[in-house]
Amino acid sequence: MADIVILAVPGMGVADEEFAEPLFAALREGLGDDWSRLHCDTVLCQVHLQTNIERTFEGMQKRDMDFLRARKFMLYGMAESAAQLGDIHQRGGNYEKAQQTIYNTLERAAKAASDSAPVVLLTHSVGCVTLSNYLWDAQKTSLGHGIWRDGGPRGVHKGSARDLFLRLKTLSHWYTLGATNPLWCAGMPRDQIQAVTSATRGYNFRWKNFYHPDDLFGWPLKPLSPSYNQAVYRDYEICPLSDWSASHWGPQLVSHNGYWRSEMVYQQLLEDLRALLKSHRGRRPAAPVRTAAAAAL
Repeated sequence: MADIVILAVPGMGVADEEFAEPLFAALREGLGDDWSRLHCDTVLCQVHLQTNIERTFEGMQKRDMDFLRARKFMLYGMAESAAQLGDIHQRGGNYEKAQQTIYNTLERAAKAASDSAPVVLLTHSVGCVTLSNYLWDAQKTSLGHGIWRDGGPRGVHKGSARDLFLRLKTLSHWYTLGATNPLWCAGMPRDQIQAVTSATRGYNFRWKNFYHPDDLFGWPLKPLSPSYNQAVYRDYEICPLSDWSASHWGPQLVSHNGYWRSEMVYQQLLEDLRALLKSHRGRRPAAPVRTAAAAAL
């Protein structure tokens, strides 16, 4: 069995199972033989929405419009979030479908590793909001929406090791890349902007947030509210504003998609994974464990 679970969640744009390949490839090289001790998987939460979004975009192109690439990029990001929030209380709706995808991926991970395996979560863009919603709901004792309503899906005993794993209580590190969280809550009073907890209710993980100063969609999170300041370990600026050579182009879409190739993200993740693997040195898998996404590297 694998020792560590790594789950990667994409952000805006067309779902691509290989979106995390640059980072996975770098980790495979950096970890060497220890790479076989990881169970890596991707969580494509919004695939069910893509047909509708593509149909809308194709229809809009019948009119003269500039900046089509930017428009499509924004359409995906805004439409995915709006579709979820629009039917949050509907059973089997978009909000619940996204959560079910996360839940199913965690179930696969539990079988490949164990119910007690540490989880490292990598989320990008709107994926940060989707996973934040999942965590928020999982941390509640009573809920009237999503998959955790009525105590959670049937077949898993509440309070069992499997239930705790599916609620991400073995989460060790959460990397948010180009997080769009402020876009959805900035209109609220500051003291009402609440983050998920990272150090109470049975949770104990380190939340590292990465943003690029030229990325209009990626934001620092600690200044968002006292709650976020407490929950987030640190905001990492991918490219300092003082580095004129790398940031003089101004706002751009390229920076929002560059996190999976960021040297800073890679170095931080490699350091954290080495520490986790060292602490689990006594548990070695009988054979390499790879998902389809990892095996394709």
